[in-house]
Amino acid sequence: MNPERPPVPLPHPSGPLAGYRVLDLADEKGQLGARLLAELGADVIKVEPPRDGDPGRQHAPFFRNEAGTETSLFWWTMNAGKRSITLQLRLEAGRELFHRLVAISDIIIETTMPGEAAALGLDYPTIERINPSAILVSITGFGQDGPYARWHATDIVGAAMGGLMYLNGDPERGPVRTTVPQAYTQVNVQAMVGALVALYARGVNGGIGQHVDVSMQEAVANAMDNAQQTWDIRRVNASGPGLYRNSAGVRTARYLFETADGWVAALQAGGLIGPNANAIIDWLAEHGEARGLDSREWRARLTAPQPLSHEDREYVEATMAAFCRTRKKEELVEEAQRRGAGWAPVLSPSEIVENKQLAARDYWVRVAHEDIGQSFTYPGAPFRLSATPWQQRGRAPHLGEHNEEVYCGLLGLEPQELRRLRLRMVI
Repeated sequence: MNPERPPVPLPHPSGPLAGYRVLDLADEKGQLGARLLAELGADVIKVEPPRDGDPGRQHAPFFRNEAGTETSLFWWTMNAGKRSITLQLRLEAGRELFHRLVAISDIIIETTMPGEAAALGLDYPTIERINPSAILVSITGFGQDGPYARWHATDIVGAAMGGLMYLNGDPERGPVRTTVPQAYTQVNVQAMVGALVALYARGVNGGIGQHVDVSMQEAVANAMDNAQQTWDIRRVNASGPGLYRNSAGVRTARYLFETADGWVAALQAGGLIGPNANAIIDWLAEHGEARGLDSREWRARLTAPQPLSHEDREYVEATMAAFCRTRKKEELVEEAQRRGAGWAPVLSPSEIVENKQLAARDYWVRVAHEDIGQSFTYPGAPFRLSATPWQQRGRAPHLGEHNEEVYCGLLGLEPQELRRLRLRMVI
């Protein structure tokens, strides 16, 4: 007899959001955020179209390179720990069922283009009428109004128009995008911050919900540190510095150096420039690779507050580059840290998975996919809560896996009614 399968999602009664219900109708701009709410204990129900389900299920790459509704690694990552139901909101019967779910839910997340939500029963006036306590989170490329509101926006558009792309790259090649989506990540996180702030506000304003309008452009622009203020105050545009550091819009000393097995990040030419330069000069001198920087004149020049000439800085940077090139990054970083310099190895994705610091803190978790008889390593908690812990909730749901559980268990439909709704393509 086969052992009983673990439930999907795994229960999490001690989470800070246990008892709250979330309806997730989002695309890439909201699915990760909804997953985070599930890992905090919320009951997150992914609402998908019948037949093929959410388009994210067709997002490559696929497990064993086998494209299918249940094999997308993107889907696994963004939707782990949720429940899945199918529902056709373009049909009146589907909207009626959805509104019954809205009446017993706390947060609804949607990503339709501005002006399109009303036809699906997703607009805030409709949500508010059905459940005045509900919080509607609408995530779009540019917000619900403004001259760009109807523009389509993918991650690359968000990165470009939010300013992130301009801060990457170098003067020789111009702006570049980050390899993996970052605008989507920013808007997911910022949207969930907005949702939780609205949830808190509901508790202090008599239980009234509200509409949270989230713009991907604004979410990305909000993460630009002081780049906008540098322009506003100094009229200097910070731009991609390549291997160098961009400080207040000005390119300064090199901080990325190639090693025998990768790269290290080390500000101010690895610490050779600045008031504490002597410790790094001594390190190079001990190995006979200081190239004269250990002289009294160079020491005075490197520790002085005045900036180096362009030629002197290039000589210093070339000295550090030659020193690093023949050594492994971990041994370089360990010694630099011992000498008080804040170096760091540049870790590849594979090195992150194998990183001993993350392993020591049990960051990675194994998630069982009992449907295929395997388990996989997933990212763990982005934070730790001592009293109301984060918890991974299990694999992503199969398409419509929880139809009976939700429609019959939550809404009280009879099995024969569920069958009729399937025949009518409502679910």
